[in-house]
Amino acid sequence: MRVHLITVFFVEDSAEDRALYRRFLDRDDRYTYEIYEFESGKEALEVCQWKTPDVILLDYRLPDMDGLEFLHELQRQTQGSHTSVMMLTGQGDETIAVQAIKSGAQDYLVKGKLTADNLRRAVHGASKHKQLMRQLKQQQEQQKLVGAIALHIRQSLKLQDILTTSVKEVCQLLKADRVLVYQFTPQMLGKVVAESVLPQWTPILGFEIEDTCFQQNRRGKICTVANIYEADLSDCHIQLLERFQVKANLVVPILLESKGTPELELWGLFIVHQCSSPRQWQTFEVELLNQLTVQFAIAIQQGELYHKLETLIPS
Repeated sequence: MRVHLITVFFVEDSAEDRALYRRFLDRDDRYTYEIYEFESGKEALEVCQWKTPDVILLDYRLPDMDGLEFLHELQRQTQGSHTSVMMLTGQGDETIAVQAIKSGAQDYLVKGKLTADNLRRAVHGASKHKQLMRQLKQQQEQQKLVGAIALHIRQSLKLQDILTTSVKEVCQLLKADRVLVYQFTPQMLGKVVAESVLPQWTPILGFEIEDTCFQQNRRGKICTVANIYEADLSDCHIQLLERFQVKANLVVPILLESKGTPELELWGLFIVHQCSSPRQWQTFEVELLNQLTVQFAIAIQQGELYHKLETLIPS
């Protein structure tokens, strides 16, 4: 069963060669492909400004530039995209292949020795390389955000400012439709106390929500829902999510240390909503929210201590 989609650019002036590459990939029983074909380097570079492929099959000898010139220009205009480029060279062009690798190509293939198996194997490897580079970048951005929030907590005693900044940054980093912090009350109610939401979706900041639909979160467990209609949710929970236009959500509890007991107290929930479509949540996304809820717990307890000190000091 083929489910993973790989976007591939053929940058090759030979229509015959492009047809051959397409036939080879069409026979792949592991992946499906979205293929774009270009006869010149300039044409491909223009499309790369708005469409980022997973893999580029690049002929070294193009009518308007050579492959090394293409690589240099691609790196200049798409910094950080991590597109994997495989150079296609003629037999006896090992020197060119070495230069291509030094210039940023992921791999090279010799046209005269090209087979369906080695092309597919190379494309699979190049696609995995891009995924690893993307994950590395996400991890770096994640640690940078967690560090920034931790610094903000040390520099500020204003919990609301910390929560507002955090939901905004997470919304941008995860490209989510809505990110919010929901605080429980001792009664069966809770309130949205911080929110970042895209303009096309309904804001719910300050909205009070009856707690009966969140009983599973009262146990302090992480909840990931890729599609609300395919998850084991109660009817009232689905109706509530529909009211907020939610198709998928990720919920992580915010837990505080409770005095006199080793058990943790549930203060609230850190929630990410996808409203436009279902969404398969990634491990790094769950880990990011986990790390941030630890920082929130520090900020909450720090803010509560500051408030108590204020009440003890006469004005």
